[in-house]
Amino acid sequence: MIRVLVAFLVAVFLISPISSLSHAEVLEETIAIVGSRVILRSEWEAQTSLIAIQTKRDMSDPAVRDSLGPMMLDQMINDQLILIVAERDTTLKIEPNAIDAALEDHIADMRRRFATEEEFRAALLREGLSERDLRVRFRRDVENQLLKQRLIQKKLAEVNVSNGEVREFYNRFKDSLPAQPAAIKLSHVLLSVEATPTTAEAVRTQLTQVLAEIESGLDFSEAAKKYSEDPTAQSGGDLGWLSKGDLVGTFEDAAFQLTPGQLSGVVRTDIGLHLIQCMERQKDRVRVRHIFLSLSPTAADTAAVVARADSVALAARAGGDFCELAQTYSKDEESQKNCGELGWYPIEEMFPEFKAALESSVVGDIVGPVKTQFGWHVLRVLERRIRRTLDIKEDWDRVKDICRQDKTNKVVNAWLAEIRQDTYVEVRSLSGSVTLDGSGQ
Repeated sequence: MIRVLVAFLVAVFLISPISSLSHAEVLEETIAIVGSRVILRSEWEAQTSLIAIQTKRDMSDPAVRDSLGPMMLDQMINDQLILIVAERDTTLKIEPNAIDAALEDHIADMRRRFATEEEFRAALLREGLSERDLRVRFRRDVENQLLKQRLIQKKLAEVNVSNGEVREFYNRFKDSLPAQPAAIKLSHVLLSVEATPTTAEAVRTQLTQVLAEIESGLDFSEAAKKYSEDPTAQSGGDLGWLSKGDLVGTFEDAAFQLTPGQLSGVVRTDIGLHLIQCMERQKDRVRVRHIFLSLSPTAADTAAVVARADSVALAARAGGDFCELAQTYSKDEESQKNCGELGWYPIEEMFPEFKAALESSVVGDIVGPVKTQFGWHVLRVLERRIRRTLDIKEDWDRVKDICRQDKTNKVVNAWLAEIRQDTYVEVRSLSGSVTLDGSGQ
């Protein structure tokens, strides 16, 4: 159901999150005020650019800018209205582990947008950021997004449609309903390229040698500048003041066990290996610096995965049990539980690599290995369907889902209108004029 509401929830994870008016200084131009919150021009521009990229629209076209910009600002205002209501609802609780999991999923999604780990780290470096910076900056945004989702789930829990409503909806809109797109149903075995234990041990040995140099008198800051692969290297690895919850578990656990001046041993996280030194401590905060070495796969690691993917494809083509192959070799934990099945995918929305590889395939074919940003995939074609208009008998579930979406949108729009009537909203146009609605009228 939450997927239905994408149009009403602005994507989070801006580099500069929406600020509170309680901060005395607002250095950037404010284009809207919602309750006690402001929306900055830089945030609006970033969100508009993001949506333009995702929807493949050309922002150099004035018509696109004129239509997309106001729509995005309205969505950002709606997003803040929902957050205001969610923060007032004392029955909504977000557990720290849920925030941690969502935050890690977001960081992982960001990483998957790059072809290699090196490209991801290079992008961070260009922005002067580390993964720690991302976690610190995005944690509150993630919590807010989860809070809003819980509120929406609560609000729409009772939204449903009867069979009569579905038939009435179909008869009224059947000529304008979206067509059933050409689609393909797949299962896969994903073999991701990761550092092998041998590679990891070599990096650990390297970092252990750095630790020995520090213990023999090399200044930690100089060692960070010389060896660390983190963007903080040039500042001696200084991560600043940290509170509990700012960082991933193993790093945080090690950091909060140290006393001022104390060094950790080699600490492993999902992204690599660290040496940590405590600089200062307060009650619930610690200031640390670190030296970081990544666990990047070597050429030999990659070659081993490619060879394994070839073997899996060969076994599948020879009649091997695909379910067993997926459960044995696949690194996709979700599909692995279901024999590698990925479900239906509209062909036009598939990864370009999948689309090209599957173009002439038929049901039963084993395709691949196919390389994507996630690794190497061995694909099995389970079913195919052609593009056609929706039929209420054959596509009852699809028609019912569209009907429910339509009803949900109406409920959400009415709800947002109610919230807006009770909330001060001030919109400042590009020309500097002001529009008030809600309690600001």
